[in-house]
Amino acid sequence: MAFFKRITSTARPGLQNAVIMGKNTWESIPSKFRPLPGRINIVISSTMPTAPDGVYLCRSLSDCFHILENELNTQVDQVFVIGGVRAYEEAMAQKEHPVRIYCTHVLQDVECDAFFPSTDWEKLTKVTLPDVPTDLVEENGYTYRFQVYDLDHS
Repeated sequence: MAFFKRITSTARPGLQNAVIMGKNTWESIPSKFRPLPGRINIVISSTMPTAPDGVYLCRSLSDCFHILENELNTQVDQVFVIGGVRAYEEAMAQKEHPVRIYCTHVLQDVECDAFFPSTDWEKLTKVTLPDVPTDLVEENGYTYRFQVYDLDHS
């Protein structure tokens, strides 16, 4: 989680990054950590009646982009879609904005109830960034590595 926090929180001076998430992802974050501090939080939901305190509520990903490009355009550095699967699918399908995927590849089988959309990783462009570790990490009995990919819309 330290890597996630660092990547999604680090912005140019005077700006903040935005994190976009679906309602289930929002609800999966323990309430004492919501909204995610130091970031503009945007929740996509068609069923939430009102926005939680300190959060923007949108009905679709395109609504999120509209707010980011208009109301928040002078406040935001980078935008991160942090889940769930529908938000990931919509972000990867849209063609108006660049897509960069920060992926954690876990090298063991792990029981999960949520999954990243099916992706042909070989068709993505691997990117090496100075702030993203490239070595294998072993922690709490798991081995994983971080990898960054760019999605080419052409």
